[in-house]
Amino acid sequence: MANNAEHLEAIFLKENLAKTDVVNLLAGHRVRLAKNYGGDSTVYNLVTGEAVVGSKAKDIIERWRSLKEIWESSTHGGSNIDLTSDPTADDMMISRDYVLRWAWDKHKPNSNIWEGFSACLKHGLEQEWITPHDYVPQEETQKEPEPEPMKDKPESQREIDGLLRLIGAMRDILISEDVEKKKTFTSNNQLIDHILENYEGEGLSITTLKDRFKEGKEITKHKKKKT
Repeated sequence: MANNAEHLEAIFLKENLAKTDVVNLLAGHRVRLAKNYGGDSTVYNLVTGEAVVGSKAKDIIERWRSLKEIWESSTHGGSNIDLTSDPTADDMMISRDYVLRWAWDKHKPNSNIWEGFSACLKHGLEQEWITPHDYVPQEETQKEPEPEPMKDKPESQREIDGLLRLIGAMRDILISEDVEKKKTFTSNNQLIDHILENYEGEGLSITTLKDRFKEGKEITKHKKKKT
């Protein structure tokens, strides 16, 4: 299948752009102005490759000229960029990435004058001729929102009562004079079975006990690392 956007592809794949490339990209159309009086100017859509004629062509040429003026009147950061010649000169060459970043900063998505550039940018991304890193400062594309500080989940009274029952059961096991209660447990399951056989109440179910012991183990590990 023919590549109807071959001129746009060529612009995006260049390292440096001539002034004609710059203004065409900004307008989203390849414009060739008639050199002789009465000659016909030509306009081609950079995305579709189709010729634009009639009043539409005239409108696009006006936008093209307006964008050329915006480009030439910009200060371009003074000496902060590497222009091989004055931006108003026809023989200027400038980094493609600079042009993309400048246009990205200047353009307004809802403005008709920039709709051609927006269409080119969208097509270039779809075809993977460019990436967001080419026109958005890297620190902005990599910046991630800072996570919100974790808030402690408030315990319900029911959960608090369950924890207190578990603490009471563990205290009873540890300080009891009953040899059977004070026996050595070699696993969580043994301890859980013992609690289920000898104690009852909300918060002392097998599922809750497993969760509590797991959470307690993680907290205990964390505290050991700090000491």
